[in-house]
Amino acid sequence: MKIAFRVDESDKSKLQGILDEDPISRISINQRNSSSLGLDQEGIVLMLEGEKEVCEQAKEKIQEFGDELEGDEKDEVIRALEEAEKEAAEGFGSIFG
Repeated sequence: MKIAFRVDESDKSKLQGILDEDPISRISINQRNSSSLGLDQEGIVLMLEGEKEVCEQAKEKIQEFGDELEGDEKDEVIRALEEAEKEAAEGFGSIFG
């Protein structure tokens, strides 16, 4: 399961507290400042990917202060995050060749 959210910068510490909780910390978490991805949204965008039960648990907690993204907005964020991760991996690979 993949879910995506937008969270205000002011809630960064709340978000990090949730992402550090067990078992949420064991799923795939990809987060970036939206401006670094060239997105129109403000704040932090993140994608969580993993078991449905764990994603649902994270979703319940993050929705208290963040906005779950749906439809085209969700697809755009996931695509941007995956592309940034791919570019980072390629750059890291070229360093260690």
